[in-house]
Amino acid sequence: MFELNSNDNSKRAQEGKVDDFTKWAQSTRYLTEQKTADNVIRVLEFPEFSPSGKQEMIKQFDYTHNLVTNDGEIFYAKQGAGETPTALEDFSGGYFDMSTTAYTEAETDTYNEYDVSGTGSISGSIQLFTSGYPKTNDTGDADNTGDGTDVVSYAVNYSAAAWNDTDIEQGAIHDNPTPVTASKLLCVFSFTSFAKTSSDTLKVFVNHAFENQ
Repeated sequence: MFELNSNDNSKRAQEGKVDDFTKWAQSTRYLTEQKTADNVIRVLEFPEFSPSGKQEMIKQFDYTHNLVTNDGEIFYAKQGAGETPTALEDFSGGYFDMSTTAYTEAETDTYNEYDVSGTGSISGSIQLFTSGYPKTNDTGDADNTGDGTDVVSYAVNYSAAAWNDTDIEQGAIHDNPTPVTASKLLCVFSFTSFAKTSSDTLKVFVNHAFENQ
């Protein structure tokens, strides 16, 4: 039985990553001149077995945009001015949060809008940023294709055992391990619905680019 070597696997993974982005770009009429650094990147990794019975971990990439809220803009303005954000709007040590319920985002959103009817947030998905994030020029993880020297990258890594759900459609960043309706959001973003099983790991990157403002 013919088996791919490690170089072939690496090449296939890279080609798959490019194909995933191209499909997304075409389906959303993504403007070619807009940099991919504006993207939210979702990386779902799951096991797959070859006909010979060999298990491989397959990465599936998907891409979306985020909306920085008014509170997120205040956070960046205060950081740029060397001021200290208040405890309720300091997203430098914040949390990712995943939800089953998509909705139409607005700049005035707080957790009240994100956690639709108090049932949207997925139990177990409120998790601190991956160690070392946020950071600029995120060259340490090749899966984050939206990194750059003028980009702030946020990341979360969910283990297979962390949680699972059959319908994941929304995500947000906030600064509260036990958020309430008034909790402020740095940003919010929607996904094409996907599932995470108890065998899958999930990484999400949010990249905020600063371009000629």
